[in-house]
Amino acid sequence: MGGGGRASARSEDVWLRSYPYWDAYYAVVLAVTVVVVAAQADGTTTGPAGQAGPFVAIGLLLVLALAYALAGRRAVRDRRRHVREARWYAAAMLVLFTAAGLAESASAIALSALLPMAFMSLPTAWAVGVVVGLFAAPAAWLLPSAGADPWGAVMTLGVGLPAGALLGTSIGRLSAQNRQRARLIEELDRTRDELARMSQEAGVLAERERLAGDIHDTLAQGFAGIIMLLQATEAVTGPDRHLELAVRTAKESLAETRALIAALAPPALSGASVEEALRRLAAGFGLPVEVAVGGAPVPLSPAAEVVVLRVAQEALANVRKHARARSVRLALEYGEGRVRLTVSDDGCGLDPARPTARPGPEDGREEGPQGEGKAGVLGGGFGVPGMRRRVAGIGGTLTVDGAPGQGTTVTMEVPCSPS
Repeated sequence: MGGGGRASARSEDVWLRSYPYWDAYYAVVLAVTVVVVAAQADGTTTGPAGQAGPFVAIGLLLVLALAYALAGRRAVRDRRRHVREARWYAAAMLVLFTAAGLAESASAIALSALLPMAFMSLPTAWAVGVVVGLFAAPAAWLLPSAGADPWGAVMTLGVGLPAGALLGTSIGRLSAQNRQRARLIEELDRTRDELARMSQEAGVLAERERLAGDIHDTLAQGFAGIIMLLQATEAVTGPDRHLELAVRTAKESLAETRALIAALAPPALSGASVEEALRRLAAGFGLPVEVAVGGAPVPLSPAAEVVVLRVAQEALANVRKHARARSVRLALEYGEGRVRLTVSDDGCGLDPARPTARPGPEDGREEGPQGEGKAGVLGGGFGVPGMRRRVAGIGGTLTVDGAPGQGTTVTMEVPCSPS
């Protein structure tokens, strides 16, 4: 669950424990109102409905309780998500309570339950209107019954309306505090997620630095020592085809190891843009590399920056090992929502029988250790499949195109937005 989801859940938890109490309060007040109204059925009722007034009022109050169970309860819990239910419940309160109050004035007791529910399920302005409408029912009954002394109705409105407004204000403040608490919790969760992400990235960078150091201290030093020993042996025994092949293989392995160290070490992108990192990579390649940047640069996610740099490194490594190229062009082009990296060379190209393999032996295949050809290195080795996995991991695509004698082009596209 994301930070926003956790914040919503916590915000709900803040008030979740109080909802059953509100439901119980509503039920108790309506039950008391029904009991008092039922007591008026002994013939002392003064409502306009006569002797049937209490029974009519009780029926209306029970329907009102049903309306709360079906619509009002959900509106009270989340009025922003249940706007329609809140409006239906407000209409039910006005109609049913007004009718019950006209049928039996003792129904006015239910106001103490309806007022907080109005402010909890509706915006303040709407709730005030509903409260005024609710007070109209007892006022409509008391004014005609007061005769020459209308002070009963006036006192009912004069005391009830301010009390309702005070109660509504208190509930509104509690609701505002609840929303503020939800925002604070959401900000806290976002900050915590950001800290966790930064901590994870720091751990990944530290592990990459450790691996780069270990590889430098073991494999790179080992290959350098092997090259020195082989060259010393060749100086003693004279030129030998197998020694030359062993030296060349060791040098290639050392170059690959150094490229791996450079790829693992975070400083390649530390304090520098992707364009600057690619220019540094091109400057140390050993062959003429043209670097071109097109479009309006936009920020890339850290994952996309690393993938762009790693694909460039792997593509240049393949050029050095297999292409026998004289020059390379490295182009970075920003588009709408995507960035494209193109690495093209003027080397030997690809075998048409295997689109990701270099030409074969008789048309210029370079012999590897023990006379093994390198035609399948691009297609069957780690290079292109590894690049494709990296690019696909952030939602991008990678293609390799070329023809014998016409060079090779590696094209990568990845999203600009964080993945």
